[in-house]
Amino acid sequence: MNTEELNTKIELTEAAIDLYIEDKFSIPNLTDKTGKTASEIYGLFPNKKSILQFYYPLLVIRYRAMIGEIEDFDSYTIAEKLSNFCFTLFDMMADRQTFVEDTFEKYEWKCTSNTEFGKEVKDLFADFFTTDGRIATSAGFFIGDLFYSSLKTQYIYLVRFWLEDESEEQERSLALVDKLSGFIEELVYSKIVDKGFDLAKYSMSAFGFSKQVEDFNDWVSSWYDEEPDVEVEVEIQDEDENEEDKDTK
Repeated sequence: MNTEELNTKIELTEAAIDLYIEDKFSIPNLTDKTGKTASEIYGLFPNKKSILQFYYPLLVIRYRAMIGEIEDFDSYTIAEKLSNFCFTLFDMMADRQTFVEDTFEKYEWKCTSNTEFGKEVKDLFADFFTTDGRIATSAGFFIGDLFYSSLKTQYIYLVRFWLEDESEEQERSLALVDKLSGFIEELVYSKIVDKGFDLAKYSMSAFGFSKQVEDFNDWVSSWYDEEPDVEVEVEIQDEDENEEDKDTK
């Protein structure tokens, strides 16, 4: 998708949401509001519903553009990146909260297939973790596609919690974001397991365990070594000598 197409999709989506809130959303009304023809609209969107659904992945696309303008964003810790993403999207959705309250559950929460929004969120999280040099080596045992999918699912739950949060200025949601992002950072930054491996390696070397392990491995390997073939020499007497023995008898 080039920049012109993206800008046109943004324009159509914004106009469609305005019409939706006014309960006037239709393709004829959208063409009147934007000046785009029906063929232009369907050239960018497969159906009417997809125009409204594009609002959600568009949030992540816009967020990527925003952090691209932050010079030191790469220096943020993983907790800072996650919380910044959550808080920023809360603010963006608050601008269209009527629309979000009416559509998030049916477009994202109850959707059984992977939505475009879910894929955008998952890819963004993957970028956060794969570009962070502070991630512990041992975290590589569980960080992967399944981990990013789990984070994406937890984020969907978090948005639903935010929509239902009736606390003052939705402070419960903000506190939950802080606690979750802090926990995830502790989980992936922790060097305890890494240090445990280093200690084990040093102990084996310092106390001679490595030599014992090596000797033990050699001993076990010797069980499977083939015994060398033994050549047996068989003495064969000459036939003439045998005949002479018989004559003597």
